[in-house]
Amino acid sequence: MKKVNKNRKKINLHLRFILVLLAFLLETCLFILLCFALINFNVTGYYIVIPFVIVYILDLILSIFIANTKVGIDYKVSWLTVLLVLPFVGAILYLLFAHKMTTKRRLEQINNPTRKEIERLIPDDSKVIHELEEIDRDAASISKYIDFNSFNLYKESDLTYYASGEKGFPVILEELKKAKRFIFLEYFIIERGEMFDSIYEILKEKVKEGVKIIFIYDDFGTSMKIPTFFYKKVRKDGIECYPFNRISPTMNIRQNSRDHKKIIVIDGIVGFTGGANLADEYINKIQRFGYWKDNFIKIRGKAVDGLTMSFMLSYGIVIRKLIDFKQYYFEANKDLIDYQIEEDKCFLQPFSDIPFDSEDICKTVYLKLINSAKDYIYLSTPYLVPDSDLITALCSASKSGVKVIIVTPGIPDKKMVFQVTRSYYAELMLAGVTIVEYTPGFNHEKIIIVDDKRVLTGTCNFDFRSLYLHFENGVFIANSKEIEKMKTSFLDMVKAGKKQDINHYVKASFFRRLYWSFLRIIAPLV
Repeated sequence: MKKVNKNRKKINLHLRFILVLLAFLLETCLFILLCFALINFNVTGYYIVIPFVIVYILDLILSIFIANTKVGIDYKVSWLTVLLVLPFVGAILYLLFAHKMTTKRRLEQINNPTRKEIERLIPDDSKVIHELEEIDRDAASISKYIDFNSFNLYKESDLTYYASGEKGFPVILEELKKAKRFIFLEYFIIERGEMFDSIYEILKEKVKEGVKIIFIYDDFGTSMKIPTFFYKKVRKDGIECYPFNRISPTMNIRQNSRDHKKIIVIDGIVGFTGGANLADEYINKIQRFGYWKDNFIKIRGKAVDGLTMSFMLSYGIVIRKLIDFKQYYFEANKDLIDYQIEEDKCFLQPFSDIPFDSEDICKTVYLKLINSAKDYIYLSTPYLVPDSDLITALCSASKSGVKVIIVTPGIPDKKMVFQVTRSYYAELMLAGVTIVEYTPGFNHEKIIIVDDKRVLTGTCNFDFRSLYLHFENGVFIANSKEIEKMKTSFLDMVKAGKKQDINHYVKASFFRRLYWSFLRIIAPLV
């Protein structure tokens, strides 16, 4: 294992921060110009006021629009505050980054023919849901909601949980080598190194064997990690490759919606997802923020169709045409099966969430899981930036006698977001919630475990960006023996971490509390 040199020059550009800075400088110039105009009113006359009147009219229109959008109250308050404090900057930022704006391109994404065809041909899973209902009515209620959004519940499948990236990685390599017909990969971050290079060498060999490979990666997530036109090199190696939502230097309100999914599908019969991306830090070959805690889950059987559907939805967006996806489903490829489904009797429901269809699936599943708890809620997240609905649900559960433990990172990857996370501690701990910071390193695992019965894991962080802005995927799990392994892994994190002292946050200095209060206001925009 090697450590990353902290002094190495590695630029990590964030387009939105650059735009904010430029917009702020422009706002300052306009303010100075207005002051000059008022002092020299006889020289400048009335015409100088016209641009400012236009800006404030635009802000008024946007404010009315924001107030009537179907988003959380926290999101509305943040944007209205920005418009109030920085009228010109606020208008530009909202037009650039407001995820609920419906553009022509987004309408195409919502109505892409592959999505419509998947929804039309989705099989009836009412019998499976009924079986789950006989075992766990609360789990069935959650499943019905996900099913309403066109993602089936599966029974004839099994699940394996890997409590770290380095435990799951060798299994991924082994399964990739078995591929006979196709491999699908979709990831937010890829970076050259032992992990990605090992996978890529296998992909190149499989192409030579006639295996079809489709690779989708997020253009923003991989920026400064791979060459700009990396996909062209990959295509030369015979792999069908697409950068998702390419970064554009022009003003584009789609730039803030990134593909945060993490999916591997092999021959439609084996699939992987989880929190880990394809870079060495995720398997602890390098250390940037101490030990990197993450997970992989392997799915075998019919439930792999859920991962295939999620991948096909993204594939349909990037190629913008109908796909004959049925050939990639489990039924069409089950002749390749070389395994026996373990007698787990688990129920699995993979699903995905898109940021502009007026349905916040990840958030709603989180809420339903929290509200279903009778004994305990164990939540692991790298970023604890919940909206008021989720805060209220967690506090209400704790006040009702449910044991609530949240594990966050002890070593942050983003210092400002780490402080935003801490700004929520006092309110939650006053309600009886236990918060533990994972001191060995960075906790990147996204998982919620409820009452030994129900689990959600995958890519969705407990923050505004995942809940409202990103393309995400997750797996709802019920009645699986693997839940015990997940619980054990979580409690190991609790033992290794540091329980937070409520006095440190309740009795913090005035300026510290003022800083946290400010961060709470802008949290939805971070």
